[in-house]
Amino acid sequence: MASSHPNYDTHTYLTVALAPSSPLLVAPSQLTARHPGLVYVGRVGELHDVQLIGVPKDVWAKSAGLIVSALTDSEGVLRVDVQEPRRRAKRG
Repeated sequence: MASSHPNYDTHTYLTVALAPSSPLLVAPSQLTARHPGLVYVGRVGELHDVQLIGVPKDVWAKSAGLIVSALTDSEGVLRVDVQEPRRRAKRG
């Protein structure tokens, strides 16, 4: 089940891009099985092949390399990117 809105104060977020043939497209929440600290947040917008995964900051600090390797080495994963929070520019 997907979590609520991202909280960049408590978590680091990763986007995981999946190949069209990835078995994870059917059940992307299975990405969290790659490491015990991972939390499935949901897909990114309308992109069914890009998923958002959260990692508590303390877990990320200890295991960042291991987590990225575990996700990258998963079948059907094309790319893993760490997301940085951005402030939206005011218009007008």
